[in-house]
Amino acid sequence: MNKHERLNNGIDAILVQRESMLSASILFGVKAGSAMENETNAGISHLIEHSVFRGTKRRDSIQIKNPIEEVGGELNAFTSKNFTVYFSKIPTMKISEAIDILSELVFEPNFKPEDIEREKSIILEEIASYEDDPGSIVMENLYQNIYDEDFARPVLGYKETITNINYDMIMEYYGKFYNPLNVDVVIVGKFDEDKVLSQLKSINSKKDHFTFKRKIKSPKIKNENVKIERTKKDLSSSYMVQGFEAPPKLSKDYYATLVLNTFLGSGMSSLLFSKLREENALVYEVASHYEAYPLSGLLLFFTLSSNEKLPVLKDKFQEIIEMIQNYDEVTKWFNYGKNRLIGQLTLSMENNLSLALTTFDLYVNYDKIITMEEFIDRIENVNIEDVIRIAKDISQSNRYISLLYPDK
Repeated sequence: MNKHERLNNGIDAILVQRESMLSASILFGVKAGSAMENETNAGISHLIEHSVFRGTKRRDSIQIKNPIEEVGGELNAFTSKNFTVYFSKIPTMKISEAIDILSELVFEPNFKPEDIEREKSIILEEIASYEDDPGSIVMENLYQNIYDEDFARPVLGYKETITNINYDMIMEYYGKFYNPLNVDVVIVGKFDEDKVLSQLKSINSKKDHFTFKRKIKSPKIKNENVKIERTKKDLSSSYMVQGFEAPPKLSKDYYATLVLNTFLGSGMSSLLFSKLREENALVYEVASHYEAYPLSGLLLFFTLSSNEKLPVLKDKFQEIIEMIQNYDEVTKWFNYGKNRLIGQLTLSMENNLSLALTTFDLYVNYDKIITMEEFIDRIENVNIEDVIRIAKDISQSNRYISLLYPDK
């Protein structure tokens, strides 16, 4: 049973009670991500995410982590283009303390200058590792050439911007985005609803300082064919990402595109794996990914292959794009994709954190509660004609290709 309440302190609380569980997952979702940054402070959202774990007004780093981890729980966070999400998975007996810790991380961080500098050095190492990772390089090359400026920037930022971010910049950005009107709390599992709501209502938010709630953003995608070719030393294989414009998350075609994406590249029984790897041995790795935002979307195909096989791989890929527009050819794959997607969603309901993340994602995109049961029902209603129509539309859209070759 889902309960949604807008609290007087400004926080949106979504509670999903599950009496059969012995645990709960809590997330505090802040609408602050790399798409809200600029050329000067790129990476600041991720740096704040790191820095808050160094200490709050009432806890040091050990007091933040230990109460959760000593009972087998998890405390973590991640930053994306639109969000920074802080979350915890805990046994039910620890839910009150976990809420305290998460609320302190979000609303009461210390931001000691020396701690910020330590985290900057860690993130610089993280950036360096990404710059050595071919998969990350080929994807970032694509984003930088097809997305608008706000979405082209990497979530981690750049070495130069991270180096130059200072305490004052952090406090200005934090004050702008970390307000309760910009925070949604989702709790899934077994808990005392009255106690949880009372605790969330007691968070001192200073709501009167803020007057609006930010909407999440969508990237603008370049309206022309794009091909980026780069080389890298010490590579033994070629990395390729192909992208096509796809329906946005708020489109009625969103659910059919999820089915299309699933049968194309999810699992070793998927169409791409079967055709490109199993039957033709053209790739070592292959996968698809549907990146959907409220007002735009991108369907991506990733392959790892040898340089010699690339011409044949491109031809075979084009054959597959044409094949999925044929009713007789696609029926088998449609059934696989729909059944697999429903099964994955059903299994994810067994995991409180997965359910919390999905609930949060649906709420912030649709601005209303959509239960997992409703979500699955929408997948159930997808028909093969819709998938074929979307496949045709995608095939006729601009093609975006990013290639990374061995530098010989």
